[in-house]
Amino acid sequence: MATIPVPTVRHDPAAPSPGDSLVGRPQVVPTSDLRGRVTRLLLLRTIVISVVLVLSLWLQVTGEQASRSAVWLQSLLLSVTYVSTIVFGVLLRRGFAPRRVARPMQATDLAVTSLLVYVTGGAQSPYTFLYALSIVAAGALSYRRGAVIVTIASLAAVTVTAIAAWTNVLALPSSAPIHPANQAAIALIRTLGINYAALVGVGALSFIFGDQLQKGAESLATTRKAVADLYTLHQDIVRSLASGLITIAPDGTVLAANVAAGDILRQPAQAMLNQPIDQLMPGLASLLAGGGEPRRADLQVKTSTGDELTVGVTVSQLRDVRDQVIGRIVNFQDLTELRRLEHQTRLQDRLVTVGQLAAGIAHEIRNPLASISGSIELLKQAPQASEDDRTLMTIVNREIARLNVLIGDLLDYANPRPPRLVDFDLGVLVEETLQVARGDQAFGDVEISSEVDKPLPVAADPAKLRQVLWNLVRNAADAASAGGKHIKVTARGGPEFATFTVEDDGPGIAPAQLAHIFDPFFTTKSKGTGLGLATSHAVIAEHHGRIDVESRVGEGTKMVVRIPRGR
Repeated sequence: MATIPVPTVRHDPAAPSPGDSLVGRPQVVPTSDLRGRVTRLLLLRTIVISVVLVLSLWLQVTGEQASRSAVWLQSLLLSVTYVSTIVFGVLLRRGFAPRRVARPMQATDLAVTSLLVYVTGGAQSPYTFLYALSIVAAGALSYRRGAVIVTIASLAAVTVTAIAAWTNVLALPSSAPIHPANQAAIALIRTLGINYAALVGVGALSFIFGDQLQKGAESLATTRKAVADLYTLHQDIVRSLASGLITIAPDGTVLAANVAAGDILRQPAQAMLNQPIDQLMPGLASLLAGGGEPRRADLQVKTSTGDELTVGVTVSQLRDVRDQVIGRIVNFQDLTELRRLEHQTRLQDRLVTVGQLAAGIAHEIRNPLASISGSIELLKQAPQASEDDRTLMTIVNREIARLNVLIGDLLDYANPRPPRLVDFDLGVLVEETLQVARGDQAFGDVEISSEVDKPLPVAADPAKLRQVLWNLVRNAADAASAGGKHIKVTARGGPEFATFTVEDDGPGIAPAQLAHIFDPFFTTKSKGTGLGLATSHAVIAEHHGRIDVESRVGEGTKMVVRIPRGR
């Protein structure tokens, strides 16, 4: 006795993997559906048997010819029903296969029904309809095959029960006012015929019902397979995207995010769910406020780890099958490295242009400067020159020397010699350069500390790297003298790159100036030429390395130089 289950579409973890075809395979009812049907059958059989037996007991107790033994017998049947329900329920909870539970449960139902029919009048019992309920339950549970088997078993059971009651094979207490043994043979046959017709009719209807239910289950299994394949394909596509993908609700909260989105924003994708998108990507509100057309922009995003990224974002509308807007789709990529390379390319182009111009100017200025310097020296030696004149000429010579240094820097920057790569220890070079700097009075009272890996073998031009390090240390000393008067230099080795950093605790560099520090002639110092960092940048570029700057106003500046270790 079972209710008709209503199939539900859900993703079955035991379903075949995407790409497997169900064509040509026997259709198997998903275990989760069959388990649910058996569970509902247990509940329904308990309710039906309880109602029937309790009603029968009530009629006997209130009747004039109540049999005490009959009451006890029907109470026993009711107890058996409850106990069997508990046993079958426990078996299901412990993981027994639903079919292994369903078959003995159906057999128990037939046995209880047959015993109840036997003690309530045999073929004339009013409870023969319980066989019909068993047939319907079998059709719902096991489809056509179950309907046929239980119909045949019910016909056999009603036949055996009717004949046994008519012949009074077992002397069981009867609660029926009708005595089967007093029934004529022809009346028994007529009653059995009516019961047969009813059970066969119910069996036929149950067969048709089971057939339709089985076809529906097979169609549902195919649909479930297609939906599971589509869902898995969708997940695979979203998971395989190299760009970040986030879907957001109309109120701006995150509905879903792929793995790439979590990798770019430096946090697990699961942790982003239900968070406000403006908290994850500040500045996105202006794009979300747009209309139906996709909108694109570059955003500066600070991740949870403190990294500052340049992210290229495209925002478009999320629509359902009815073309209704249900949210937004945010597609984005990390453009930090690309924008850095673009900036370096533009800087390199500017440096080349400026270098060509500087080379021409330097050559034209150096020759007149040599003539002026020589003439001033002759004038200083003239007997008629006064002491004031010689003082002024000394100042002129000093400024000429300064111009000559500037021109030398210009020529080094504009026409650098190709690097001569040799194998040497970068750690030794750093220590030697710092030792010279510590003894130079130009560094004043600035304290220089170092942490250097040795040996640190590299293949590079030692003279050019020494020039780069000297420029960086000199700039750091100028900055530190206006701050905490500390410089820290580190040199570390990696599998592919060697890295040395120069860090000061000076006033730092403003963000507006930070983008121009490698431009020629850009300087924040009163006596600087603006060529030291430009030349250093060019030298590191020649070595196929990179030089980066990290600075915070009021905290100091850190220069990071990376060069390849091999040739």
